[in-house]
Amino acid sequence: MARMYQVQAKEVNCRSCNKTVMEDAYHCPDCNVGAPGIYSRCPQCKSENYVYHKYGYAFIRGLLAICIVGPLGPIFGFIGYNRTECICLDCKQGWFPFQPEEQYTRLNTYVGEEGRMSRKFKQIPSNTTAEKGN
Repeated sequence: MARMYQVQAKEVNCRSCNKTVMEDAYHCPDCNVGAPGIYSRCPQCKSENYVYHKYGYAFIRGLLAICIVGPLGPIFGFIGYNRTECICLDCKQGWFPFQPEEQYTRLNTYVGEEGRMSRKFKQIPSNTTAEKGN
């Protein structure tokens, strides 16, 4: 079973221009493509024009868990912390990309490149738009 991907601060090649970028960069400094270190595509429209954001602590989940489990409730706010979600700039569909090394089968065929769909966004979150992508 594939695990959801978490970007890291490591050097990779840009998926558009192939220059060296940090995997956790929001935009490539050379070609300005969004999420240059993540190789995926939109499961809705198959576009490769996307950005990503990382989930933080879920305050509401933590508060609701206090009502159910008591003082240990805030721990549940960390579920999904730091996972990566891609957002298509064309149709605003969100998805969780899978680990790249788990996308190849024994016959070296590429499967599941889109990842698992999440919600549809009305607007792109602010932590992805430090620079405007293509």
